[in-house]
Amino acid sequence: MYQVVHSKWEVVINRERCKGCEICINACPQQNLSLSENVNSQGYHYVEFSEMGKKGECTGCKICWWVCPEYAILEVKKIEKADNGS
Repeated sequence: MYQVVHSKWEVVINRERCKGCEICINACPQQNLSLSENVNSQGYHYVEFSEMGKKGECTGCKICWWVCPEYAILEVKKIEKADNGS
């Protein structure tokens, strides 16, 4: 019996704090971020995260977190899922 651990990343965004400046979108090397068609209560299109970007999966580099001037990127966290094999 063995266990395989799959690691994925998630970017947690405060939609209300985001002003849709697109700095994080342009900085993301895997292009996992995009502007939503929806708007927040301030009338801004906010950023959404997609696990699979145009260039691949999120690597957890945290560039988006570092460049956000509004501190709307709350965290970049690793999610691990274990699959038990036989």
